[in-house]
Formats: sequence, C-alpha cells, structure tokens
Amino acid sequence: MLLHSEGSTTVLLESLVGVRMAVEVERQQLTMAAELGDDARRALRLSAADGVILRCSKLVIPGPAVVSVNRVAFRPDAVPWLTRSIEDIPIGRQLRGRRTMQYRSILANGLTRWPLSEASPRCAYKKYVIYCADGAEIWVYERFNPGFVPVTASMTS
Repeated sequence: MLLHSEGSTTVLLESLVGVRMAVEVERQQLTMAAELGDDARRALRLSAADGVILRCSKLVIPGPAVVSVNRVAFRPDAVPWLTRSIEDIPIGRQLRGRRTMQYRSILANGLTRWPLSEASPRCAYKKYVIYCADGAEIWVYERFNPGFVPVTASMTS
C-alpha cells in the first residue's frame, strides 16, 4: 500500500511506526538541475541548466531511528515557503498545516539499496511528484528503512 498510494506518505509511515516523525534536513541548497536524474528533471520540466533547490533529509522517530532517507527537489520560485524552511516538520505535514490542496503522482516504485548500512540491504523506494493547487510541484525520492518497511515477495514482482 505504501508504494502505490497517492496519499500522504507521511501519514502512512506514521501509522506504520505508531509515532509522530520529525525531519532532519541534512542539506538544502540551490544547485543546477543537472544534479538530478532525468526522471526528476522531466517531472519538474527542468533543463539541466535550471536552478533547483535540492533538499536531502531523513524522517526520524525517537530512539533515534531513521524511517526514510529522502531527496526532494523543487523550483525555488514555485515553493518559496519551503525554500526558507528547515523546520523539523515533514513536508506532508507542512502542506496540511498550510491547508494546501494537493495530489501525488507516482513516477516509480520498487526496490533499491538502503544507503545507511554498509551491508546495503534491499529496501523499498518510491518516487513521486506532489502537485499543489497553487502550482507548486515537489519531486520526492524516498527510500524506506527495511526495518520498518520490510521487503516482501510482492515488491520484487
């Protein structure tokens, strides 16, 4: 359900882990869209030379434990409130707090490698775009900790 839902991933993850999550923003900076993959540039209709905000973060719960590792990208002029935001509130919850009408479109999902372990176990991932009623578009690539989102046989088919 998590990989195929077009609803709030934050809400789904918080119901899965049973506790409210916070975000740890490791890096948020203006960079060239060339640093993104082709799928992100296509989704946001960017050329490689366009400026984009790239935000690298983790969703965490007390412990601390990392639930997901995220790369988020958006045009700085399209999402000015997020350009300035390095709050510990996940984007999904910030959007709800702002009463922003939105929907998500899944670009891809499946299995990749969990980046926070030297053993690099397989983990589930989801790439999607959040489309907001005000015209903002936010590209998200989330990799889910296999300790919280176990890899199942149905994810490999």
